[in-house]
Amino acid sequence: MPVEVGELRRGRICLAVFPFAPAFPLTLADGGRVESVDEWLHHFKGRPTSVVSEARLRPILLLHDRTRPEHGDVTCLRISGVKPRLRADSETWARIERHEHPFLFHLPATVARYRLREDSVVAIGSLGSVHRTAILGVTGGELSRREMQIVSERLARLIELDLAPKVAATARELLRRGGYELA
Repeated sequence: MPVEVGELRRGRICLAVFPFAPAFPLTLADGGRVESVDEWLHHFKGRPTSVVSEARLRPILLLHDRTRPEHGDVTCLRISGVKPRLRADSETWARIERHEHPFLFHLPATVARYRLREDSVVAIGSLGSVHRTAILGVTGGELSRREMQIVSERLARLIELDLAPKVAATARELLRRGGYELA
């Protein structure tokens, strides 16, 4: 049963079927195989084609509030359990624990409000979308506003969003409202 749209809120942790990004060679649903993107283009010429893809039920972090029911896609980041090899790199692991790593945001299992069974990380580079019907449910876990701000800032840096014009326009508007005239 799909999660109610009102439950899909920014900062919530949900369980969802999260797809792995396809890579070549691709196996087609009919059993065929395509070796490269060039071969794909030549053979299918942009037509939709069914492929065999992997997916996994895993925690995800929702990046926006609600969604329009007629569209149904929810933007999210993948949450992964911490693997022993990650902890083995003591320098990297220390950066993760101090929340200084630019691509991983640590979610310790000891923080009850995350409601995760194991130490996990939000993979900032794993921006994706899932259809709301692929969300099993809201775990009840969530990040704080400050934590979401940190995740958002890291995501903006990673995908190189140029927010300077928007920030400048907002600052000018606030100054104008405060009675300051700008030249």
